[in-house]
Amino acid sequence: MQKKQWMGLVLLPCLAAAGNAWGQVFSLGEIKVTASPLAPSAPGSSVLEAEDIRLHDKDSVGTALNMAAGMTLNKVGARNEEMVYVRGFDLRQVPVYMDGIPVYVPYDGYVDLGRFTTFDLSRIEVAKGFSSLTYGPNTLGGAINLVSRRPSKRFEGEVGAGVSFSDGGDNYGYRSYANLGSNQGNWYVQGGYSQLNEDYFPLSGDYGKSRGEDGGDRNNSYRKDSKLSLKLGLTPNASDEYALGLVSQHGVKGTPPYAGNVAGVTPRYWRWPYWDKDSIYALSSTRIGDHTLKLRLYHDSYRNSLFAYDDATYTKQVK
Repeated sequence: MQKKQWMGLVLLPCLAAAGNAWGQVFSLGEIKVTASPLAPSAPGSSVLEAEDIRLHDKDSVGTALNMAAGMTLNKVGARNEEMVYVRGFDLRQVPVYMDGIPVYVPYDGYVDLGRFTTFDLSRIEVAKGFSSLTYGPNTLGGAINLVSRRPSKRFEGEVGAGVSFSDGGDNYGYRSYANLGSNQGNWYVQGGYSQLNEDYFPLSGDYGKSRGEDGGDRNNSYRKDSKLSLKLGLTPNASDEYALGLVSQHGVKGTPPYAGNVAGVTPRYWRWPYWDKDSIYALSSTRIGDHTLKLRLYHDSYRNSLFAYDDATYTKQVK
């Protein structure tokens, strides 16, 4: 039996004063539901904190969400993407947000949660069933909001690295990440970078050869995901806050070919040379008398490419 094992080092906090080493929650990125006589609470909602995500070693958003009640993780479709179901609803009825900014794939609306890492998040909020109208459309089954970090100390940080081994002792991947932040009172800055790489997915030693798979290391199952995030915020007084954020991620992956024996189903030899997403956004909260004005402005770009090959050599594209 082959299985994934991580061996690594985490420094937490890194040159930070005593306090919450995971940083504060970026409140501007939250979507809060105000209680009312018609909806006094949001039943069934879940919050996954960064400390629990790291404790259970969940590197991707999909595997982290699998810890929440009422949620099921699946890898579905010919693209072999990480997807979750929230009480039976898929991601077209439960959209994903980053600091309240919608994350959509233009082609069909499905977001591959395996491309989104968790290293720079402070929490993941899940609204099940009842969700705020502030989220916008398509929230029939709820909403998933990925909330980034906000520094609370003059200097704080977290650095981690790890290497993955199979039971046979083979090294097939690594991960590394760093989060650094500084809060100077009336302004703050937060930055993060992470890499998650796997050359393959190890199979059981008892798995024999079949069509589309020669055993040992799962064919064409590599992945490489990197992510850069940067946020600059101004807090001129106790009630107002203004933040400018940037998130850039780059992904490369292969899709393992079908290895079963169902008649009429043929293997697809697919590779994704890039799965990229860039976001820049401005969030603000301004107190005006007894009211608060909140704004969200953003520009989002998404690029990917699928290369389909003729056979397992991944050299010809004649068909």
